[in-house]
Amino acid sequence: MQRRVAAGSLGLVLVLLSIWIFGQRPHTPSLDGTLIYHRYTDYQSWDATMWMIDLPTGELTQVGRDWSSMISPINAHFSADGQMITFMGSASGLAENDWDVFTSTWNGSSWAEPKNLTGPNGARDEDPKFSPDGQTIIYKQDGVLVTMSADGSGKRYLTRGEPESSMPYFAANGKDILFERSGDIYLLRGGMQVKMYAGDGQSSYYPIGMDSKSFLYTRVQSTKHDAIMQGFYNGSASRSYFFNSTDWDTSDSYPYQDGSRYIFYVTGDYLIPHGGYNLAFADLKNEKRYDIDEYYRDKRTSEINSEYQELGPAWSPARFNTH
Repeated sequence: MQRRVAAGSLGLVLVLLSIWIFGQRPHTPSLDGTLIYHRYTDYQSWDATMWMIDLPTGELTQVGRDWSSMISPINAHFSADGQMITFMGSASGLAENDWDVFTSTWNGSSWAEPKNLTGPNGARDEDPKFSPDGQTIIYKQDGVLVTMSADGSGKRYLTRGEPESSMPYFAANGKDILFERSGDIYLLRGGMQVKMYAGDGQSSYYPIGMDSKSFLYTRVQSTKHDAIMQGFYNGSASRSYFFNSTDWDTSDSYPYQDGSRYIFYVTGDYLIPHGGYNLAFADLKNEKRYDIDEYYRDKRTSEINSEYQELGPAWSPARFNTH
């Protein structure tokens, strides 16, 4: 009898232990929608190509493979409904390449031939981003912030006569505008320009609106390596994310949904077996980071990251059937 009780107790312990172990298994993310990004050898190489990943399947598609009117598309951003993208590049066939702002519309099977909204005009038109409602695009022209309708009409110059401004992004309310100036992040609100919290480090850039209270940005640390921060509109101290490193750069962040659970980013982690910068994302709840190829190891025979620089990820809940 005693042996049976002991065996029964042992069995119960084993069952409870297995339940505990199962409960401790790491969560496997389930991502929906589409991630768009670009790759190139460097910013002024004019050899960029643009790609999108269908997140549930890992299917990789080159965006604009057959475009003929422009070259080197980079820094794409989706409209709210996902049916239009804006990005920068150069009109093809020029004696000297010229950064302009373009849009392309999804036609049901592919991204249509782009429309050049700003040139060629001899100016540097860069960093375009849609407003949350998709009706307005903000960008910089030779260091001046400009807004225009999504069709290119109604241009308004917001910071003419001010110091150089760059990398604009609409806050979640669709009215306030984040931007970079002289290594700091500012918020343009009601005609007033308010400098956001900086803290330790050397300089800040690449602000991305996240929710009604906070935004993402990249901060150059004292070690000279980039780190991704969560900034707050109320002036509270910024928060550094767990996946930052003092040994390599972490930058180009973009939230999945509202950014409360997952964040896409670019990493220079030398443990990833590719050169330069590579795509990754972080599970904030479980504090786990994923090289994009690690996440798709069971779904893809070829890798997404390459020996080029993978940069500028942006997410949309929309999905696109390219077949």
